[in-house]
Amino acid sequence: MHPRHNDPDIGLLLVLVNTAWLVNPLFQTEKRDLRGKSTRRPCATLTFPMESLGASLDQLVANFDWISNFNHSYDLNALLHSNDSPSPLQSVNLEIAIDNMEYISGKIQPVLDLLGDAVVSLEAHMSRVRSFQRDYQVMLSPIRRVPVEVLTEILSYTWTVADNTEKGHVSGFNVFLGREGPWLLGQVCRRWRGVVSTLCPWLWTTMSISIPCRNGMRCRNPKYAVKMLRHALECTRGRLLDFRFEVHSPRSAKDCEIVGRCFNLMLGQSVRWRRAELKIPPSLLRSLSRICGKIDFLTDVYLQCERQTDYQPVPITAFEIAPRLKNIHLKGIHPEVEILFPTANLVSFCDGRFFLGDQFNPVYTRIVKSSPKLLSLTYHNYTISSWHPTFPLPPSRVTSQSIQTLSVSSADFLRTIDVPALREVVLIAPNEGDDVMCLPSDIITALSELIQHSHCSLTRLSVINVTVNGNKLPSVLRLTPCLEQLFVKFHQWTRNNGPGMKVLVESLAETVTRNERVRHSIIPSLTSLGIELKGIVHTHNSLVDAKLVAMIVSRHLSGGLKKLVLHLHGNYWSHNMSLYNRMELQSLREKGLLLNFAMDGQVL
Repeated sequence: MHPRHNDPDIGLLLVLVNTAWLVNPLFQTEKRDLRGKSTRRPCATLTFPMESLGASLDQLVANFDWISNFNHSYDLNALLHSNDSPSPLQSVNLEIAIDNMEYISGKIQPVLDLLGDAVVSLEAHMSRVRSFQRDYQVMLSPIRRVPVEVLTEILSYTWTVADNTEKGHVSGFNVFLGREGPWLLGQVCRRWRGVVSTLCPWLWTTMSISIPCRNGMRCRNPKYAVKMLRHALECTRGRLLDFRFEVHSPRSAKDCEIVGRCFNLMLGQSVRWRRAELKIPPSLLRSLSRICGKIDFLTDVYLQCERQTDYQPVPITAFEIAPRLKNIHLKGIHPEVEILFPTANLVSFCDGRFFLGDQFNPVYTRIVKSSPKLLSLTYHNYTISSWHPTFPLPPSRVTSQSIQTLSVSSADFLRTIDVPALREVVLIAPNEGDDVMCLPSDIITALSELIQHSHCSLTRLSVINVTVNGNKLPSVLRLTPCLEQLFVKFHQWTRNNGPGMKVLVESLAETVTRNERVRHSIIPSLTSLGIELKGIVHTHNSLVDAKLVAMIVSRHLSGGLKKLVLHLHGNYWSHNMSLYNRMELQSLREKGLLLNFAMDGQVL
């Protein structure tokens, strides 16, 4: 057995080289340029004993080189490779060998611990060095040398505002949310904050003011909220404003104070309004009168008000003098409230107030007559109410040469206008919650009369919650040979609509042969078809069958139909569409059809 080796030299501590310079301040070292001129720059003085360290490590390893030459004796090696019991002498030698190995391990382990501590220490120093290196690189970043004018131009490209119709008509950064819009850019550094606050007013001109504040917004204090809004307005530097001001049922006295103070602040800026979306309680409607005659630059206004049955209708004169007004959308306001606004430049008008029958038809007829630039008119209800008595029709129709889009719920209104430029029509009785109102089929007849009288050529037609019976809808389609998009939807399917819809499907499937070419007899230019049937409950729907699929296949294979939306939803209902029919319909995807097919909530 090899004798016990002498202890390693305590000089192994040289492994822990002198690295204290890493945590010391930078020293000033002198260098000279090519002309011999002295230049001073901060750097660390390295006195790293690499050669001495290398020799020490070599000596350290050499102290244990004998281990690599150590082997078992012949008799112990033979014993190791057998299952024999050791002799008494071999047992004594093995006990001594075990003690020796334990002793040698005790000598090696401290060295390993020492080296491990050295590695950990050096890694910490290396991490600190890399941190300094990154700091110096940041200080040399090219963005720090960019002129203010160029930085302003760069930041201007962060101004990408796209209106999200799901959230509102006007989109912008939330004034009370520090992690949005220019607030976020200003947190990068003091220089950026200065540029954003003083040289980028366009970043602040499109904003959203939502009260009460949601979680994460630092505006629970009224004073702080008003301060944030005032600062944002100051940063706009007098530019025109696009904003959304929405109030969601204030929950506390502080919320009410914030609403009042912020709304007054925005009213004081009315001379700069360009696009304004207001979702406010009825109590604030009276305050709007203060801006009358002070909105010369206003082009778009979207006014929505909470329903309040005990509210006393008061005329709204705020928008009476608005020479640039182009778009006005109303929703939720009491139906008897008179709203005055100019129509000379009106392009789009949407009235989604609570429906009171046809008593306001004369009002909207006058709007049509006095709006030479009107392109879109929406006039229908958003709630369920009883039908009111009809009113006598005017002796002649009012003509509009500009209207291209019309969305209505009144058959009598269709009988009062003449619109030769009409391209899109939506016949709709909107639903609210679980209550669904279905318009009588007379409105389809009124549309047919309108088309014949106006000699217009529709390209898009939507029929939503309208009773379909007989041959009325196919008759309208025969008057619109250039129709490209057809959409039929029922929020609450009834069996009364079954026969009329079957006639529609059969009409869409009809073909004629001209010049040895087969084409569909009505609306041959149809490229998009949508059929949505909801609320099919405890009934058999005979519309959903092989004929419906055959019509769709025929339309697509003829090269016309490119897009199909087919949604069928209900409970405890049956149909005649077989699995083969569904597979045939789904196979059209591979042939280029954009298919959106869903049945009972399952996309197929």
